[in-house]
Amino acid sequence: MIADALTPSIDGISSLVYGAGTLGMAVGIVVVWWLLRDETLDSDAGQFRYLLVIPAFATLSYASMTLGIGVFSVNGYDVEGMRYLDWLVTTPVLVGYVGHVVDVDRSVVYSAVGLDALMILTGFVATTTTGTVRWAGFAVSSLAFFLMLYIMFVQYPKRANTTTPERKRLFLRLRNQVGVLWLLYPVIWLASPVGFGLVSTLGTAMLVTFMDVAAKVPYTWVVHEHRGIFRNDRVDEVAAGSDPEATDATDAPVATAD
Repeated sequence: MIADALTPSIDGISSLVYGAGTLGMAVGIVVVWWLLRDETLDSDAGQFRYLLVIPAFATLSYASMTLGIGVFSVNGYDVEGMRYLDWLVTTPVLVGYVGHVVDVDRSVVYSAVGLDALMILTGFVATTTTGTVRWAGFAVSSLAFFLMLYIMFVQYPKRANTTTPERKRLFLRLRNQVGVLWLLYPVIWLASPVGFGLVSTLGTAMLVTFMDVAAKVPYTWVVHEHRGIFRNDRVDEVAAGSDPEATDATDAPVATAD
């Protein structure tokens, strides 16, 4: 995912943009909090605590950008360092959790996560440099991005160890949420001032913020919608125990020779 870290100076409009991003990400915290508080769910199977990292860190990032924290100047541009730190922390969780849903082999998941991190880091290089280095960074970041998509769309299904219909539905929704939506990020980068300058720095900030919220908050909500696949086994056991026939069979005396 290559995105424009260049933003205008912190003024009224940019503060509103980042403030809206902060509120949007906070919604994701509430959604994951519901999942963690639901005692009928198996938190270990769902790994919801890792999901909490996504909206929590993103909220912190956008709150910092709203206040102008973490901004530094490179080549005459103000760069939002917290945005890249946010992506470096949260996007590997997005990519990794997709594989977790269908229990993809860890080596394959780690490959996708590693490519995601490479994509972010080289995207940062592309944004904060000039000339040949900038376009080389963009090329490497784009290559890492498309290799990551290959793993998610081709290797994940092949290396899945759990493919029940319910898990497959959740897998497809999360994978498409990440893979398809992120295709717009290279386009935004190319249109931004650091690319061909077709969109202003403020316009780029607005687009990136909208895309960021759209990628992360619905992601957590989709998991919430499909939370039934993470039900505790004990719920089924209790239900079975309430079956009169099951109870009678359990409580029936054992026949003896006497």
